Amino acid sequence: MDIDFKLGIFRSALDRYYYFFAFVFEYLYELFRNLMKKYLAVAKATWQEYLTYRTNLFLEVIGGFVAQLVIIAVWFSIFRDLKTEIVAGYSLPEMITYLLGAGIINSFILIASQGDEINDDINRGKLSGFLVKPLSVPFYWLSRDLCRRALTFILGMGEYLVIILILSNYFIPPFSLANFFMFCLAVLLGGILHFFLFYIFSIIAFWMDQTWGPRFVIRVIMSIATGSLIPLSLFPANWQLVFNLLPFKFMAYFPLQIYLGKVSVSEIILGFSALLVWISALIGISVWIWEKGLKKYSAYGN
Repeated sequence: MDIDFKLGIFRSALDRYYYFFAFVFEYLYELFRNLMKKYLAVAKATWQEYLTYRTNLFLEVIGGFVAQLVIIAVWFSIFRDLKTEIVAGYSLPEMITYLLGAGIINSFILIASQGDEINDDINRGKLSGFLVKPLSVPFYWLSRDLCRRALTFILGMGEYLVIILILSNYFIPPFSLANFFMFCLAVLLGGILHFFLFYIFSIIAFWMDQTWGPRFVIRVIMSIATGSLIPLSLFPANWQLVFNLLPFKFMAYFPLQIYLGKVSVSEIILGFSALLVWISALIGISVWIWEKGLKKYSAYGN
């Protein structure tokens, strides 16, 4: 009898825990579903908006594509003139694969971000309209940014696939299937890192009329420090030390090193850990600046 009583209490407690966790799970699921509906609607509207101006995006992608072809041609000449099979640890196929991969990443990550739009929304008072809507303004901008990246990636992928077919003798498949999945994950996280970096330099529009200058400086630094033009390992040791202290290498160099199998498992784990730390730090900084800026924005009666 005593055992049956204890079992009854135990079952009753289990039932209560079950219903509690079921309620929490259902609540979180509905919350996530409603949030996804909002931001998917934003993404859909953004997609249709950018499709209207797809010619501009296509020309932007073509510009980067042509520049990458010039760099590839230069490296063909370098290997031919040096009459060597290896330059700074890269064979010609590895270098061509690296540069083609960098071009594809350029079309997804290293494109112009939402900076101009964010700057205008703040300085022209458009932000006030967003603040009364039931959505997070930063996530609204992030949704639009990711949608733009997806479209430029699709527009750019066609050209690179043609070049990959033409240069198929020089294009190397991923080191392994696991490396390919980690490469894709690194590219996605690199895109998020890129967004929050430029987002920070865009929301200083709460204090500045134009944020184009700081963003231009960052883009100039990124053109070298991401490794999208040449592998960072080709730079002098002192330069590499500086690059390792900055977040930019995670936008191109790190993913491509994974793809080519030039980093060990421990280096991949360390790299992803550092990448997540950088993303977390930038998110924290952006939240702090956003809250400070919003107070200033509200104080002026916008």
